[in-house]
Amino acid sequence: MKAGINRELISVISVMSVGVLAMAMLQPILPLYLISIGVSPEILGLMFSVAMMGMVIGESGWGWIADKIGIRIPLIMGTAVCAAIVICFTFTRHFPLIFLIFFVWGAFRSALFGPGRGFIGTAAPMGKKATYMAIITVMLAASRSLGAFPSGFLADNWGYNSVIYISCFISLIAGIMVPIGLKRSAHTDRRSSADPRKEPEGSQIRQLLAFCRPLTSLCIIATLQFFGLGVFATFLPLLATEVIGVTATKVGILFTLGGVLAMVMGIPMGLLADRGGKKLSMIMGLVLSSMAMMGMAFVHHYSWLIGFVALRSIGMVMYSPAALGLLSDSVPQERQSTVMGIYGGVCENTGIIAGSALGGVVWGVLGPEVAFSMGGIAVIVGAVICIIFVKSDPSAMRYE
Repeated sequence: MKAGINRELISVISVMSVGVLAMAMLQPILPLYLISIGVSPEILGLMFSVAMMGMVIGESGWGWIADKIGIRIPLIMGTAVCAAIVICFTFTRHFPLIFLIFFVWGAFRSALFGPGRGFIGTAAPMGKKATYMAIITVMLAASRSLGAFPSGFLADNWGYNSVIYISCFISLIAGIMVPIGLKRSAHTDRRSSADPRKEPEGSQIRQLLAFCRPLTSLCIIATLQFFGLGVFATFLPLLATEVIGVTATKVGILFTLGGVLAMVMGIPMGLLADRGGKKLSMIMGLVLSSMAMMGMAFVHHYSWLIGFVALRSIGMVMYSPAALGLLSDSVPQERQSTVMGIYGGVCENTGIIAGSALGGVVWGVLGPEVAFSMGGIAVIVGAVICIIFVKSDPSAMRYE
């Protein structure tokens, strides 16, 4: 069984990595492409927020589906079906249709994350959750780096559409990998031995409370951290090109740098979180992320921007594996995908929605300095909440 789990784990991580590589190719150039066809910064932020609204619905739902029937169908939806959705960007310049494409894309691409995290949370032994989460963080960081690096070059030389076509092709490859690597519907044979149909109603209420208690404080913190990410991911390309004046190629380098640092530091930070305390890692990651966002608010040189992007990447890689590991420690094994889907779909994506939408409005009215400062303030508030409300011991967070 252990060998089977290892084979499945490798397959799931591989599919997630290739799928994220396809998405990462679009991240640096999609805002620039939309600006080039007449989208304003305010509308740009709303478009990315609509994609996150799709993820709020999708990630929560796909996590529940994965716990019920396994992860093959969610992974196929998050890869092959996403390819068909993304290519629609090249066929229209009508804003209402672009909003619709963003929403559907968000709903389907989210099928990779909740089920994938839940699978890893189930496979990871107690006491090593952050390390296992760091492994997927490293793999996804490598994918983001590989995807972001050539996208700017391709856009500068062959146009934005070439990046979209290549992204779709890579996403299709990830979809083909699913039935090859997962011969059966992974997860269904690793459920709790207890029959849920025989559980009394009181036990079901206790399980519901078990989900809510660890989610509440961690969800609020994640929302604030990912509020900053919403500002960062959506408006870093505009900050680099419009304020500092660099090319799309250098925007791709910025995203690549962040991914490389996450790739190099991910596993050491996961080990550190498991040994030194997940709560402490979360706090340090939030503080560094906030410092980076505040620095970006006032940067006017590309070299300084590189430094702040690097600092934010380090902060994120300290925070995410620790937070996911602490959450996974706090919920039952047979509900890992459901809880991870809710956490990613509702908590993380709500922050990205708010950051993208509000960031666009603030950018247009008050300028980039206030937009990025707002992101930094939100993250530091998350650090304060973590200090006060998060328990270091997962058993203290679980409803017994």
